[in-house]
Amino acid sequence: MAVPKDVVTKPALRTLDFREGGHSSSLRLTIVFHPDLHRIGHWSILGDWEAERPETIPSEVSIGRYFPQFSDRRNLEDEHVSRLACRLKPKRPKHAEGCFSLRIESAEHAEVRVGAGGHAGFIADHESLVRGVPLRLSHGIVLVLRLIHSHADDDKSPPECLNTMLPGASSEMARLRHQIALVAPTTLPILIQGESGVGKERVALAVHDLSARSSRPLVVMNLAAIPQDLAAAELFGSVRGAYTGAIDRQGAFQRANQSTLFLDEIADAPISIQVQLLRALEQGEVQILGGLMQTVDVRIVAATDQTTSEENGFRKALHHRIAGFTLVIPPLRQRPEDIAPQAMAMLGRDVEVSESLNPSKSSDFPEIAAHWARFFFDALTHDWPGNSRELRHAVMLVAQDKGSLLPLSTDAKDRPPSKEFQSLSDQHLEEVYRAQHYEIAATAAILGLSRPALYRRLEAHDSFVLVDDLADTDILEVMARVSSVKAAALELKISHHALRRRLRRLGIITNV
Repeated sequence: MAVPKDVVTKPALRTLDFREGGHSSSLRLTIVFHPDLHRIGHWSILGDWEAERPETIPSEVSIGRYFPQFSDRRNLEDEHVSRLACRLKPKRPKHAEGCFSLRIESAEHAEVRVGAGGHAGFIADHESLVRGVPLRLSHGIVLVLRLIHSHADDDKSPPECLNTMLPGASSEMARLRHQIALVAPTTLPILIQGESGVGKERVALAVHDLSARSSRPLVVMNLAAIPQDLAAAELFGSVRGAYTGAIDRQGAFQRANQSTLFLDEIADAPISIQVQLLRALEQGEVQILGGLMQTVDVRIVAATDQTTSEENGFRKALHHRIAGFTLVIPPLRQRPEDIAPQAMAMLGRDVEVSESLNPSKSSDFPEIAAHWARFFFDALTHDWPGNSRELRHAVMLVAQDKGSLLPLSTDAKDRPPSKEFQSLSDQHLEEVYRAQHYEIAATAAILGLSRPALYRRLEAHDSFVLVDDLADTDILEVMARVSSVKAAALELKISHHALRRRLRRLGIITNV
């Protein structure tokens, strides 16, 4: 076939691969606490930090009362902060493949504390910068300096309701809100992954509220909290006489018809339930126990703190059915900029604060500003193993001037039990213990004491049970009835990790 001489091939449209471009690394300084609470969360980019392009890294940056300018187009504007508080001086690596570090030096006569130790000077290596370096200027300003990897989409404004439902100033939270705004209006099933306490149910509610199904209530089902033999009835409904004690009831799928069903702890679903879930999602029909098949229109949002992999006993076909899009919530320790916005939202929503400690009065009462600044400065270097749930408990104590119970600036193992802890009621101890799913480390961290001290307190009361107090038969009886080790631990009111170790000794499981 002859090709006309006047035909010219036009250049192809150049498109970016989904994994290409759009990302940048930079040093970001974020206001964690300020006497003017409206300033919390505003940030300033101090400079690019591209190791592959060292010429982009600034030679020196200064921080003080009048610089830098933050995202609200204001400087710190605090008369207690020195005009020049500290200098940041990047240090080039000795070897080409090494990472830049940052020398932070407080100016002479400036009241500045840097890092977990509150030093006047500090050399932050790459890992410290990724984690975040806390700065406290004077008595009432707390900042965090962090190396962030941002995407162009992070700066796009999501619906205002997302900022209220999911407060946070980190680039990670901005990215999560952007993803929710994009995927919520679709019909895709969504899988939410994140550690315990990061707020997976709040994310599920945000997805539902931004969807076309928001006029109907979100239906929530915790698959780890229902006995295996009742799971089918709870999910798909039953008719009277279907089994001993059965009654006419709607299952979660029927209640969620034309709405959203949130399946929490999806990775703990036993194989038998996974098979039934897969059929319901593939065919849009559920089998009512003792009754007929019923057609349902349900959008699934699932969540887990584990991996939904075949190695963990999760069916691959079901994973693909529930994970049309995956939202990952990083742990709180990886996004320190979110600590203060979340804490302030808690104070305004469900945590009572002493009138003499109300942070809204910080501009008029320096002692109140200092109280909250001390807490947030220490909070920036705490690991928050319980994430937002643990933060809420901490804020409850600080809001009532009981911050001495918190092991934020001192490791709990080095801190003797306080007199206030000795006077804590068993009821309060049980509330914290239960909220932490009976995990010793998390409970000790919140109450501010060593693990041995907590063990002694638990052993002194008959109402608290440790794994070694239980007979083998008691454990085996519960394991025969429930769907997972985690569910068994909750029923026995003991640590999930301790139960796994005990089961390993019994030969019930072979790994931990």
